[in-house]
Amino acid sequence: MNVITVTLSHFRNFSEETIHLHPGINLFSGQNAQGKTNLLESLFYLSTLRPLRPVKEREMIQFGFPEAKVTAKICSFQREQCLSVGLSKEKRRVLCKNGVLQRKVQDFTGTLQSVFFSPDDLLLIKEGPAGRRRMIDLALSQLRPRYAGILTEYNRLLEQKGKILKQAEEKPSLLELLPVYNEKMVQAAGQIIAFRHAYCKLLSQYCERIHHNISGGKDTLKLAYTSLSNLPDTSLPPEQLTILAREHMNAHSKAELASKMCLSGPHKDDLQIFINETPAKSFGSQGQIRTAVLSLKLAERDILKKETGQSPVLLLDDVLSELDSKRQDFVLNRIAGGQVLISCCSIDRSARAYAGKQFSVVNGSIRECTDF
Repeated sequence: MNVITVTLSHFRNFSEETIHLHPGINLFSGQNAQGKTNLLESLFYLSTLRPLRPVKEREMIQFGFPEAKVTAKICSFQREQCLSVGLSKEKRRVLCKNGVLQRKVQDFTGTLQSVFFSPDDLLLIKEGPAGRRRMIDLALSQLRPRYAGILTEYNRLLEQKGKILKQAEEKPSLLELLPVYNEKMVQAAGQIIAFRHAYCKLLSQYCERIHHNISGGKDTLKLAYTSLSNLPDTSLPPEQLTILAREHMNAHSKAELASKMCLSGPHKDDLQIFINETPAKSFGSQGQIRTAVLSLKLAERDILKKETGQSPVLLLDDVLSELDSKRQDFVLNRIAGGQVLISCCSIDRSARAYAGKQFSVVNGSIRECTDF
């Protein structure tokens, strides 16, 4: 799988830009705040329909303009396809695949698959569970488009239930709606937990092998997916998970009313990470944590390749500068065989040797060049 061309119209700080990409490694160089990350985000958004950070979609529209559009021509299984997303400050986004309007998220996601890795990902282990859940959700939404639809519906119900809980004192009649929302949420929860369990099990297997290679066998890496407190075994069938999710939600109903917060559901899940049998968050060194996160991202790429038969587009946002020379060489050797977009302030000599194309990014303008 590779992106042939990408066209940006009033997306972030780009006015009108079209670039032709190499099927191998593409290097993008420029100073900070010039648009390198925005370019990578445009392809990530086409893959997942989610911004890199939890912001509203209208914030991705260039300042002073009412609409934006991202279009990419891709090659998948030797077939050319065209994807586009139109964003508006006033209307709902418009999804098109090969010129046909797509009304469901799951009909659009999965066509273009990508893995994004940035310096912020190095905080995945040290910070709270939200970032780790997001990593799982983004990967799963591309791998299992049905999951994307279920998760979108669950998040919609979660948001609406939260509003009901906050407004219940002023409008007690809203509480009559809670049983309906609760039942819909536990039905979705059973499927979400089942999907996450299967993916985390696979992720753990791939991570262990990659981490062993990067660390030279010095450290071990283990992952453990945790969900509701009454779920000691997340490998249960979705039907049983739904029953237990319902029991958990009922047990927390009074606490939810008192706190005016949704306290039960897979939106509280976590992925625990252990290095040498101890929690990485508490005891891992900076070098060990970087190696663990790098292993997670490379494992995500390998899983997509194994499951789909194609290498996903790898988006590396200023990551090489965060890695020592040994890890840089490992990454550059490991990513051979698929399309890669790498952004950085300056091009390392070893990275330049791998490049198929080099680009300069200056103030929202991209030009192909032969030397920096």
